[in-house]
Amino acid sequence: MMDITDIHILGGGPAGLATGYYAKKQNLNFVIYEAGEHAGGNCRTLQLDNFRFDTGAHRFHDKDPEVTAEVKHLLGDDLLRVDAPSEIFFQDKFYRFPLTLSDLVGKLETKTLLKIAWDKLRSGPGKQANNFKELALNQYGKTLAERFLLNYSEKLWGEPTHKLSTAISGNRLKGLDLWSFLRSTVFGTPQNPTHLDGSFFYPKHGIGMIPDKMCEFIGNEHVKLEHRVSRIIHRDGKIHRIVLNDDIEIEVDTVINTLPLTLSMRMLEPSPPPELRAIVDTIKYRHLVLCVFCLNRDSFSSNASIYFPSEEFPFTRLYEPKNRSLYMAPEGQTVIVLEIPCFTESPVWKLSEAVLRTEVWEALCRVKPLHSDEIIHYQSYKLPFAYPVLEVGFEENVKHLVNYFAQFENLYLTGRSSLFRYLHLHDLFKAGKEVIEQIQ
Repeated sequence: MMDITDIHILGGGPAGLATGYYAKKQNLNFVIYEAGEHAGGNCRTLQLDNFRFDTGAHRFHDKDPEVTAEVKHLLGDDLLRVDAPSEIFFQDKFYRFPLTLSDLVGKLETKTLLKIAWDKLRSGPGKQANNFKELALNQYGKTLAERFLLNYSEKLWGEPTHKLSTAISGNRLKGLDLWSFLRSTVFGTPQNPTHLDGSFFYPKHGIGMIPDKMCEFIGNEHVKLEHRVSRIIHRDGKIHRIVLNDDIEIEVDTVINTLPLTLSMRMLEPSPPPELRAIVDTIKYRHLVLCVFCLNRDSFSSNASIYFPSEEFPFTRLYEPKNRSLYMAPEGQTVIVLEIPCFTESPVWKLSEAVLRTEVWEALCRVKPLHSDEIIHYQSYKLPFAYPVLEVGFEENVKHLVNYFAQFENLYLTGRSSLFRYLHLHDLFKAGKEVIEQIQ
């Protein structure tokens, strides 16, 4: 067992807080450095007057009993069980998500349904997919995949789907192939409930309650806000010092890093070898622009989320917090959030507030009739490094970078951005516990 006298956790997002949570449970001496005014990273709840909304369509899935028990202990009765459906909006129609045969039969033309059936009949045994496009075609067939999945994925990730790794699907396509919803309708065999999009846990006042409760448990003395990590200084296979806000140097014993992998590589002094710096330049993160409309109407829809595969809509997803918890908006009013994924060089990242509002509102009005006098508040937000872009072959590139960090005997990586993995909140809790166990 290592003699741990001091643990420095870089990053106060959910990964950093989850790590600090388990460090506190072990009575370890640690500190978390968060660049912003609030901990939680991109897992926070914001507020405009009496309207609350999250920085993303967050939800907490009951996938790990131990983690679920921890979150229930933190939130108590404020953790709600939610059953709210999700839908896809395509060519002026709403389709249930996950897809079901009965829904498609009622909404698609006969010739389209025949194409779907023909796709499956002529497909052979499942073959190894080398990229996400091949995976989607294998699972759904050409007609369904092109209509509902491939176009959406290109909007979301900003890359052609044949360049994207199969890893972007996570577990979303497992059990959701063509045969699964044929069985669910024709033979009455239910789909696997663990893959349904509409049942999950959600905190009463927004997802931000989870990081807030973790901060309360951890203690303010262990969370240093507005402490941006500027440099990571190493020597002889160890991290010796970190530099905060460009001018505060701190000697360190043990470092747990949750910051974006590419950002961390650029902070290292001395710099990594040229071949690794070249890899860093090829790795991308997707950013998000959130457009928030607080409306003087009871609701926009009954859905937890609505997905938009078509290019005619600038946004990929709409979520209505009130459908997760009635406490997210005043009675008789609602708030909706629209997500626009982009890169830093994308035009939408640079649009003025007025132009962005107009373009998004006009597109939204094509989904359902709305009147501009219903708008109580509007605000947009920019979220950098929202999630990593998992391109074909990314695993090998990331492996080289992670292995370089592994040479430092007192440095540990955890979290979505640091390990370049598409992880969920329950995964981050589990990873935080594991990294604390690893260093003890």
